Amino acid sequence: MKTKNLKGFFLMVVLVTMVISAIQAQQLAAVKSGKLWGYIDHSGKWVVQPQYSSADVFAEGYAAVESNSLWGYIDKKGDWFVSPQYKRAEPYSEGLCRVITSDDKAGKWIYLDKSGKQAFAAHFDNCMDFSNGRAAARQGPMWGYIDQSGKFVIENKFEHAETFSDGIARVKLDKIYGFIDVNGNWVLKTDFENIRDMKDGIAPCKGNKGWGYCDRKGNIVVPAINEHAEAFSEGMGRTRNHGFWSYFDQEGKQLIAFMYDNSKDFSEGLAAVKSGKRWGYIDKSGHTVIAEQFDDALSFSHGLAAVKSGSLWGYIDKTGKTVIPFQFTDALGFSE
Repeated sequence: MKTKNLKGFFLMVVLVTMVISAIQAQQLAAVKSGKLWGYIDHSGKWVVQPQYSSADVFAEGYAAVESNSLWGYIDKKGDWFVSPQYKRAEPYSEGLCRVITSDDKAGKWIYLDKSGKQAFAAHFDNCMDFSNGRAAARQGPMWGYIDQSGKFVIENKFEHAETFSDGIARVKLDKIYGFIDVNGNWVLKTDFENIRDMKDGIAPCKGNKGWGYCDRKGNIVVPAINEHAEAFSEGMGRTRNHGFWSYFDQEGKQLIAFMYDNSKDFSEGLAAVKSGKRWGYIDKSGHTVIAEQFDDALSFSHGLAAVKSGSLWGYIDKTGKTVIPFQFTDALGFSE
């Protein structure tokens, strides 16, 4: 009986390992070799050889890349899904992506669907990614929100509008900053001088003495007295005061002192921080997990982080071990 259970256990381990390997095999990172970009897998093997002048992350199976000063989209085999023909191209989101046409000097934004064709006839002077079935878009000076048919479902009356986050979107109307829902109804109007995206139920807000944080009801969580505040990530918000960075939790408790010369968002439980000229990583209690030793560092994604030593980039795991050698002239995080 014990032998049978042991065999079952090992079979399960093998299956889990195979699943993880299959998932990781689908995750690629854009890296630059010399002057050209390509894509590698978790082992550092080239999946798409370096051949592009610029490259972005994969999203929904495709990545925007630049070739001969024009942008298109490739699949994970490196085959062209949309041939290079646009002045600019952004990642897919909710089945649609936005690109700038190259048919005139001004250029207009349009959306493509998952067949690579123009999703609808409407074009825009500016627009954002889709989220919650809505995208901020502008035709003329004012912003509104369109649905996936390209029709304005929230009137284009805002001086400024951003992508939906936490189910609400930040807008500016008649010099008032606040948040609306997907139907265009006000969720919160504020008297702040500025606000940023709501994430984890908390948003950076700017008063006359500086930046802090407020909740969805507009209540101050962290006093607005700091030089700068970034949106929350994994329950932690990073703030700068007197030139140094700190982290706060959703209750407004300062968990990590103002002590870092620079910092990045928490991702997968760790955050890149800079002391002096070197970057390392801390956990949410502020403990140094990977000592400051790198010339630059990106956030962890899918278990690995791109870091720079000297003039070259490589990838480390969460123990700080180098798993992909330093050999690239630039690098992005793993995606999908």
